Amino acid sequence: MGRWRPLPEDVRPEVRRLVERLRLLKDRGGLSYTALAAKTPYSASTWQRYLSAVTFPPWEAAEALAKLSGTDHRLLVRLSVLWESANEAWEESNRRRARTKPVPTAPAGPAAPDVPATSPVPATSGEVASGTADLSGRRTLGRPSGWSVATRAARWSVAFASLVLLASVPDASGRGIGRPDWPYPLPPEAAGPADGVQPRCRGKACEGRDPVQAGCQVDGRVVGRYDIRHHRIEVFHSTGCVAVWGAVTPAEDVEGISLSAPGAGQMWWEDSSGRTAMAPAPENLGSNVQVCAVIEARHSCVDAGKRAWTD
Repeated sequence: MGRWRPLPEDVRPEVRRLVERLRLLKDRGGLSYTALAAKTPYSASTWQRYLSAVTFPPWEAAEALAKLSGTDHRLLVRLSVLWESANEAWEESNRRRARTKPVPTAPAGPAAPDVPATSPVPATSGEVASGTADLSGRRTLGRPSGWSVATRAARWSVAFASLVLLASVPDASGRGIGRPDWPYPLPPEAAGPADGVQPRCRGKACEGRDPVQAGCQVDGRVVGRYDIRHHRIEVFHSTGCVAVWGAVTPAEDVEGISLSAPGAGQMWWEDSSGRTAMAPAPENLGSNVQVCAVIEARHSCVDAGKRAWTD
């Protein structure tokens, strides 16, 4: 094995100890990046990022490397403690960077005409309310004074449509009144956000955010789909948010979902939501964006070029 490159100086000690241990396990097992990619759900380039402290490895990756190198149960427990400590330090570093990141200021809107506070005259289209902060802390542009009412109406419409869609999805037992048979119908493709509903992030600012909470699902369209074992794996793309994410329907019996995209690496989720967080959309989708899911111990994937496979 060749010599390892030094880790960046700003890597937290906890993360440094974990990465150095993983490097040692790789060397002891005589595993190349190609061999790791062939024996795990992670690509060779993803392993390079993990072992260079560029991206943080999920526990599943650390555990897989340990088992491939012949680590016994006792040492595996020690590795899990090391990983937990490193994961906490990594997340704390991300929170610090988020707090210290400069917040872009919104351009000043046109001045509102003088209207007495007691005037019954409704606000005109030229009046702009003051900017507000969204959930991510970023300051939003000024909005018309009637925006809140219009937005609430639009959100109720979206919520009602979501309830209708949820009612059409079978439960784990396959029972349900008025629910369609498998395969489920694809949602209609949208050209843009609905009136009054604006995405709360764009591109890099969407990374790691939930597509529903960020409003990106409004114009999300399916760019890749794979039906496997009564589940549907999908790749979504939002033109308004310039972001991609993945989802599996139904979410039951899904052990985990991953999203791979250039610049974001491979991210892994094990929650019960049935969808991933977002990554910035690359200029070209196709095989650059992949969504994978582990269903009944089998690894199935689909990319934005609509190619699908199962390991």
